[in-house]
Amino acid sequence: MTFNIDLNSSYIENKINDLEKLTDEDRPYTRLVFSEKFYEARSWLSEQFNLLGLSITTDEAGNLIGLLKSKKDTNKVVIVGSHIDTVPSGGRYDGTAGVISGLCLIKHIKENNIELPFNLAIYDYLGEELNEWGTSCIGSRGIAGALNEDILSRQNSSGQILKEEINKIGGNAKLLNKPLPVIKNILACLELHIEQGKILEDRKIDIGIVKSIPSISRFKVTVTGQAGHSGTILMNQRADALVTASEIITFVNKLALKISKNSNQHFVSTIGKIDVHPNSAAIIPGLVEMTIDLRATSQNSRQEFINTLEQKISSINENNDCKIKMKDIAFAPFVEMDKELIALFKKSSDSLGFSSNIMNSGAGHDTAQLSRVAPAAMIFIPCKDGLSHCPEEYAEVSDIAKGTEVLYNMIENLANLSLT
Repeated sequence: MTFNIDLNSSYIENKINDLEKLTDEDRPYTRLVFSEKFYEARSWLSEQFNLLGLSITTDEAGNLIGLLKSKKDTNKVVIVGSHIDTVPSGGRYDGTAGVISGLCLIKHIKENNIELPFNLAIYDYLGEELNEWGTSCIGSRGIAGALNEDILSRQNSSGQILKEEINKIGGNAKLLNKPLPVIKNILACLELHIEQGKILEDRKIDIGIVKSIPSISRFKVTVTGQAGHSGTILMNQRADALVTASEIITFVNKLALKISKNSNQHFVSTIGKIDVHPNSAAIIPGLVEMTIDLRATSQNSRQEFINTLEQKISSINENNDCKIKMKDIAFAPFVEMDKELIALFKKSSDSLGFSSNIMNSGAGHDTAQLSRVAPAAMIFIPCKDGLSHCPEEYAEVSDIAKGTEVLYNMIENLANLSLT
């Protein structure tokens, strides 16, 4: 059945407008995982699933699922989905576009009485964004069996324990010590997402077909100095933790620039979270805690960065009154998407007359976690100026609709393959 982009664009726009209202009022667009607004958004999404006549469940990892059951007697499933949580003061499209695209996809299938030889599920993956527990992609990691007891026992600043929050939302953390049983029935995990970069927009390309997702490493760096009165302790007597931390910040940026320049592959590093203690204008900073985010396609480049940084920290510790410790807190290895699904996405895009580009992702996604246990692939649609993780994030509804049409064509191709 023909997918009407104009008609479906209206549906997509209405749902984005509905969901954007569910945000912290003082800092749009903010819908942090496990927050009041997140629970409200989950209720809204459950209502949308119900309107589409889907069966609604929450799995052991806390993922919210709307299932369109096949009339055939089968356990096989194709998953489409993304996430509805956001970073603080994020945007309206990151994750949200993929979930609403899934709603639109199933609406089209239902309205046209299209029968599939497999079940089709929309997933809202729990907590894709990095959060107070220092763990991104909570729900998809749970599916893949990648949530160990150390991660599940983490507490946020309010003392809330991650596994207890998973249980409250309907999961069962006791069963997350191995991959979930659903993986044996997955035919494909598919995700639509805004690019969060400028390649598609600059080259005027409709669809990005992701071939790989970089490794993502996060390190906690603690710089310990000595707090003291800012007016009485002389400059040559100080152990200012923030001054020493600034040396690390500058070094990380220069090192990442050097490695990225010398490498032909994706490599970036960022220090975007810094906590200064006691954080008072009249007190010399005695403690700084910060997080390094490192993303690399090349394992050699990643290891070069870590080794060089460790050498720098060792040198500072030998020659400075402040002491630095670096702890590995998270790692997701480089992954490649399923080659057969990449080819099918290319076929789907070409058959619809859309231009496409096979490309690497610079960001991490739930699909990266799922690709470790099941066939997985994803597509990007353009976003304005490449901006994301900020209120200015914007994507044309017509581009989301184009991506949704590609997803629908992909579902048709998978259905035809299942029938042969």
